[in-house]
Amino acid sequence: METEFSGIEQRLERLKRCLTKLEPLKEKSKEEFYQDEYLQDIVERNLEVAIQSCIDIANRIISLDELEKPKDYYGSIIRLGEENILPYDFAQKFAPITGFRNILIHEYLDIDWDEVYKNLQRMDQFYKFMDYVKKWLSQKK
Repeated sequence: METEFSGIEQRLERLKRCLTKLEPLKEKSKEEFYQDEYLQDIVERNLEVAIQSCIDIANRIISLDELEKPKDYYGSIIRLGEENILPYDFAQKFAPITGFRNILIHEYLDIDWDEVYKNLQRMDQFYKFMDYVKKWLSQKK
């Protein structure tokens, strides 16, 4: 049976699958990463989907809680911080990932692989996001 929260739960599961694929790739050296186009493709795509999952989750929470809709994806993450769904300082640090998503999708010809590698190394932010959302879900159910 589908509930009002099932879309969030599905996206959390999708996010988890992306992180599971990315986790072992964090151990690759920069040199290995730069030399392996297949590895770059896997990381690029899974980071893109992970970020989009977070954005979709944020927007669904905003809708369910009937919060004022922000003007952009960055604002969606910030709004969760303003509403104490995410700690505000975490939201401020995490929100710029939405701009990185735009680069992956729209500026794919000029991707900065240093930034991709850095974001791969910062995957702990995604796990924190998941934990905060799960806490919100447990309070709502």
